[in-house]
Amino acid sequence: MKKSINRIAFFNFLSIVLLQGISFISSPLFSRLLGTEGYGNLSSFSIWAGVMASVLSIQSNMTIANARVEFSEQEQPAYQSSVMTLSLVSFALGAVLLWLLAGPISAGLKMERWLLMLLMAEAFGAFGVNFLSSKFTYEFQADLNMLLSVFIAVATMGLALVLVLNMPQQQRYLGRILGNALVYGAVGLLGCGWILYRGKTFFCWKYWKFCLVLGYPLVFQNLAYSILGSSDILMLKQMAGASSSGIYSLALNLSGIMFTIYTALNNSWVPFFFDDMKQGRGESVVRQSKNFLELFAVLSMGFVLLVPEVYRVYASPEYWPGIKLIPVFVASYYVNALCTFPVNFELYHKKTGVVSAATISSALFNLALNYGFIRLFGMTGAAVATLLSHCIQFAMHECYSRLVLGKGSYPFALSTWMRCTGMLAAAVAVFYAAPNGWYLRWPLGAALGIWELSRIWKRRSLL
Repeated sequence: MKKSINRIAFFNFLSIVLLQGISFISSPLFSRLLGTEGYGNLSSFSIWAGVMASVLSIQSNMTIANARVEFSEQEQPAYQSSVMTLSLVSFALGAVLLWLLAGPISAGLKMERWLLMLLMAEAFGAFGVNFLSSKFTYEFQADLNMLLSVFIAVATMGLALVLVLNMPQQQRYLGRILGNALVYGAVGLLGCGWILYRGKTFFCWKYWKFCLVLGYPLVFQNLAYSILGSSDILMLKQMAGASSSGIYSLALNLSGIMFTIYTALNNSWVPFFFDDMKQGRGESVVRQSKNFLELFAVLSMGFVLLVPEVYRVYASPEYWPGIKLIPVFVASYYVNALCTFPVNFELYHKKTGVVSAATISSALFNLALNYGFIRLFGMTGAAVATLLSHCIQFAMHECYSRLVLGKGSYPFALSTWMRCTGMLAAAVAVFYAAPNGWYLRWPLGAALGIWELSRIWKRRSLL
């Protein structure tokens, strides 16, 4: 039986509270223990692990939603174990290739060979964890998704802390890397074994073909997303040094609270979106999408208005130059959230090639902007380049979905985007107009929160 959206949202937001509580403790702790340079090196490693996971997984986890529309409920375990096997074959081939080309890859990434093995372990583990998370999301099991996320966060923080405190200062970032790789690798391995045991189907050409047709374009989309989200950090490290990259990364990490909230809202809404589209419940799609965007816009505004004082507690003084970047990061996450609506409309219609093409185009645009803006404006240039690239991405998706694919059936009103965007722009303006005016920003943030809570209470639903 399909569970209520309020129950799903409750567990997703409980997950946020727990994860961000852990993050609020661990990020300042590790940023101080590692230093700006070590934190920059850690960020670069995590980015490359994410890239490897995106490529070698063939994005099989991203096809679970469409498989639930295409195949019967009884076929789902078999489908999942079959495409899991497909991804495992890809990872095996990738490991062999990495072993054969370890020398040039190590030199190119400026990374020792043994770290490449950890890179592969973390990438494989991330794939396994992401597959489980996607399964739980689209099967309306938000409680299990929450337990998985919290366990990963607690285990990686605990193990990494033990390792970091027993390493020399200059090598402490390796302890954080090792802790992440071991936990993700172990959980990913167990998760893969469980999926294979339940499905007991290792090869089915019908399932493999379905996965490859949908998944391969999404590989390029995820690579493009990695470029959009990570090229700024990598290019900053190369052009301005690991210290600048570390300052930028920590500010981005705190701003990532908004991405976590977006993920929780998206995980609450998307399973219902696919189901409502399949059943022809257009009014439900429109109502929930409006509530989704309004809630995220208000939360983004509150975050921007309150964050300067929070960041000074969160980070040591050498990281404080990153405060000015946070509204730009939040705006980028907001535009990324706007993309959710046309992108999910495209994915429902199996237009994964279009999704990838738009994302790749914006990623290439981002690379060009980063190169020019970082040279001229340093960290600020990198943040602005990413925001502009997300705007280009949204414009391409919106135009295609509204004018080409939808042709009158696209359910999302342009007026909703404009109203919520104007609200967030006003909050960002207040941030820059009164950077030290907490007595103005905090009451305004509180008023916004009360207003949004009253609207949620009135409709008796989060979304």
